[in-house]
Amino acid sequence: MRTAKQVFGLKRGLAVLRALNNHNDATVLEISRATALPRPTVYRLLATLQEEGYVDRGPNGNTFRLTIAVRGLAWGYDDEAWVGEIAAPVLQDLLRQVVWPSDIATYERGAMLIRETTNTTSPLAMLPERAGHRPPVLTSSLGRAYLSFSDKRERESILAVLSARGHRERLHARDRAAVDRMVQATRARGYAIREGGRAPGTTSIAVPVMNNGEVLAAINIICVASAISLEEIVGRYLEPMRQAARQIERALGNSGA
Repeated sequence: MRTAKQVFGLKRGLAVLRALNNHNDATVLEISRATALPRPTVYRLLATLQEEGYVDRGPNGNTFRLTIAVRGLAWGYDDEAWVGEIAAPVLQDLLRQVVWPSDIATYERGAMLIRETTNTTSPLAMLPERAGHRPPVLTSSLGRAYLSFSDKRERESILAVLSARGHRERLHARDRAAVDRMVQATRARGYAIREGGRAPGTTSIAVPVMNNGEVLAAINIICVASAISLEEIVGRYLEPMRQAARQIERALGNSGA
């Protein structure tokens, strides 16, 4: 049997990722020494990884560090398992309580990724969104909840991606004073809010789902603004949403995820 040829460029790129995983915020020289790769090769690999969103420059511009997008490389079967086996049944239970549709989403490379939704089964659904839809971070309640309850390092990494040239949210991300106010207000109240915006005529609130002290996902509920006020949404549905998040968190803890 012929042995498949190895792709040495891929091996070298993985070596750079491993080096940054062991020593994040490293210089090219440090990465070169850790990987035994020539510095010109390291520069080329870092440029490619940066273009793909997995690496970014450090605050002083002389170092490189991993972005939150690297977390996506660990997703796969196990990730789908927790969504299908844990989150989906919880969302269905939440639907029976609140009737309005809900989503659960995780962050992925500059946007939120809806992993599961009751938008297809709720009689009150008004948006055509399905699993796989990618709401923006800064103008959706899902993204605001995720960003606000991320730790500072992850938050800075996300904002760096959003601020990159060509990203649709770059202007919002670059207004750091406004972002900071939103984060502080969201953390103070314990949930995120979106009124109108990307989905005119609707209001949504979202809560974080935590795992081992880190934000893993966010759950929202979407309502027609003319049918129910924000105050009523919070009063009626915030606690069931929080209970749903806690149920997922407990299940993740019991599964060892």
